[in-house]
Amino acid sequence: MISMRQSIVRVMAAATVAAANAALTAACGGGGLASETPAQIYEAAASATAQVSGYEATGEVAVTGSKVTFDFKVHGSDFAGSFVLDGSTIQVLAVTGTFYIDAPEAALATDFGISSVEAALLAGRWVEVPPAESADFTDLTSVTDIAAELARHGSLTAGGTATIGGQKVVLVNDGSDSVLAVATSGPAYPVRITATGSSAGHADFSNWNGIAAVTAPPSPIILPGS
Repeated sequence: MISMRQSIVRVMAAATVAAANAALTAACGGGGLASETPAQIYEAAASATAQVSGYEATGEVAVTGSKVTFDFKVHGSDFAGSFVLDGSTIQVLAVTGTFYIDAPEAALATDFGISSVEAALLAGRWVEVPPAESADFTDLTSVTDIAAELARHGSLTAGGTATIGGQKVVLVNDGSDSVLAVATSGPAYPVRITATGSSAGHADFSNWNGIAAVTAPPSPIILPGS
C-alpha cells in the first residue's frame, strides 16, 4: 500500500487552495468594479461564483523550499490536475470523492516514500488512493468548495488598478498575504492571485465555464485496502 508523505499532500493542497481563494475572493461585479470598496467586491463574489461551473488555474507556488508549477481544471466538485515537483510531473484526479494519482518512478520513490520495487510497478499508471490514505487529500477539495473558501480571508484593502496580459484589473489586498487581480470589463472573473510569504507564487485563471466533466481513469490499479 502506498504510504503518502505529508509533504507531497501539502504541495498539492497549497496549489489548489491558492487557486480556490483567488476564484472565490475576487470573482464579482461588472465594469464599475474599480470604484467599489473591497468589502463590496468580496460580497459580490458569492453570487458571481455560484453561477460558475468550472475554471482552470495555472501557476507556481513555493512549498518547503521547492518551486511547484501546477495546472488544475475544476468542474463542479471534481478536478483534474497536474503539478511539476523537482522535474517530475505528477497527475491527480478527484472524481465523486475518490482520488487517483499517476506519477513517475522517481517521484513515487522520493516524494511518496514507497519502495523502489513498488515504484517501478506503479510508475506511469493511474492508482486509486486507498481510503485509509485519502484523508490526507481532503485539503485538495477546497478548490471546489466555494461556500467554505468564501468565508476564509483576512482584512481586505484596496490595491488600486493594473494591467495583466493586456487585461485591465482591480487589485484587492487580502490580510492573508495575497493580492487578487479581477477583470474590470466583461465578466469580473479573477485574472491572477499573487501570494507572498512561505508559499510565494501566483495563480492565473481562464476557461471559466469551459471545463468538461472529469471522469475516472480507465482500469486504475486498486491497491489492497482500497
